[in-house]
Amino acid sequence: MGEIKLEKNLKLFNCISILIGIVVGTGIFITPKIVLEHSGSIGITFIMWIACGLFSMFGAIAYTGLFSFKNDQKCWSYFFLMSIELGCMIPKAGGEYEYLMVAFGKLPGFLFIWTFIIIILPATFALTALTFSDYALQPVYINCSPPASARILLAAVAMLIITLVNCVSVRLTNLIQNIFNIGKILGLFMIISIGAYCLMIGRVENFSSPFENSVTHPGELALAFYNGLYSYSGWSFLNYVIEEIKEPNKVLPMSIFLGLGGVILIYVFANIAYFTLLNPFEIIKSSAVAYSFVEKIFPKLSWIISIFVCLSTLGYINGALFSASRTIFGAARNNHMPLFLAFINIKFLTPITSILFMAFSSLIFLIFDDIEFLVKISMLSEYIFIGSTVGGLLWLRKTQPKVFRPIRVNLFFPITFLIMCLFTIVMTIWISIEDSIKCIGLISIGIPIYFFFVVIEKPKSIQRKIDIFTVFVQKLTYSVFDDSSE
Repeated sequence: MGEIKLEKNLKLFNCISILIGIVVGTGIFITPKIVLEHSGSIGITFIMWIACGLFSMFGAIAYTGLFSFKNDQKCWSYFFLMSIELGCMIPKAGGEYEYLMVAFGKLPGFLFIWTFIIIILPATFALTALTFSDYALQPVYINCSPPASARILLAAVAMLIITLVNCVSVRLTNLIQNIFNIGKILGLFMIISIGAYCLMIGRVENFSSPFENSVTHPGELALAFYNGLYSYSGWSFLNYVIEEIKEPNKVLPMSIFLGLGGVILIYVFANIAYFTLLNPFEIIKSSAVAYSFVEKIFPKLSWIISIFVCLSTLGYINGALFSASRTIFGAARNNHMPLFLAFINIKFLTPITSILFMAFSSLIFLIFDDIEFLVKISMLSEYIFIGSTVGGLLWLRKTQPKVFRPIRVNLFFPITFLIMCLFTIVMTIWISIEDSIKCIGLISIGIPIYFFFVVIEKPKSIQRKIDIFTVFVQKLTYSVFDDSSE
């Protein structure tokens, strides 16, 4: 039997496809109403969407760098040559988890993976799966809301099917990701095309007073910004699968910049389209903005947009499950998660146990139905650790200046991004202190868990039982430890 490890199957197109699948998920279909509600006007709403895109781009630049051209070369003759500072310095599956470990030690790394499993991942997966159910059931329950049991059951089935695909084949996962992405792009193209048509026939009345009723309260604007960021979240997920990317020094940054740049344009055009047919009041009152938009002009064809949104949500679940399972896999290799989560299936060469564990733990969050609460706690916890990771980049520059880096990112970008992160986090805590305390409290629970279950040596009787269970899981999933863990 050959060496058992993660294969390098991902090329540029695959990485762009995964990135689009993760970033363009449910956000553009559910957060426009929340952003508008906290912004108050169309003009401020557009400023927020553009600002969120630029903020995410700063974050991407903080994770990446630009090679300087040689003195004897003209920049007009070359496309940007990009590389990864953190990704190339620490080329392991795990993303922020691995970076925090190197920069600040084991406890911050553990707190990230703990938060990732109990807050970030379950909240975003549940939100996405429930959005899938809402749009899938919308054509059936035309004049009423679908039953809660139907929403939860359909969301769970969708999540389990995607989990099965991720377990059995990396290539099949990428193939259906491409199909989902085609569906979501067609859906967004449909929305943008209808909006362009409406602009050509003069449907511009909603843009006549773009800043009317604008909100100026900094707390409300911070919430608008935060909810807009949800639609852009996921730009760092490709770092989680760096061990499976061919030529990551070139492919990873190219994927981030090309994919994220396209997403910014898509989001701006989609929001323009929404306002050609729906006024601010109609958008805020709608539970499915894209459906209400198409229904306004083509009532009999509104079911088509439901299909496209369903493909988009499934694409997010598929891409995020593929990428994020590698973080748990990496944590298990470092003994920060149970060892059975570091198994690779012998036949399929996929981290099957981490995929299953992550998917099943996410099913618990399906019982929550407060969309804004799910967005808030997932984004607050996510940007706490993204900001910490960028801070880690600055710290490593100081503490490990001689470590080889293919490129050094201009410090203007990480410093600016870190300041913006801190401002957004503080404003969110200020305006939503109760939810923020709950979120920070859950993160803090990881500290005693780390010391009791990771640092302190377990009694032999308990360790024997853990070993027996580990062997059982290994046999059940037909998997072994990956060879690279040595």
